[in-house]
Amino acid sequence: MELSSLFGSLNGAWMNDALIWVVAAVAGSIGLVALVNALDMFLDAEMH
Repeated sequence: MELSSLFGSLNGAWMNDALIWVVAAVAGSIGLVALVNALDMFLDAEMH
């Protein structure tokens, strides 16, 4: 099996959907970490 035919069979609508969901999950995770970090800094400033 050639490499080009392998990528041709993998390339489809489901591959695009999976890529979109992976990017959305990574962006959501980064946003959640940033929100928790901002809340932690805000609460830490309130304590001192």
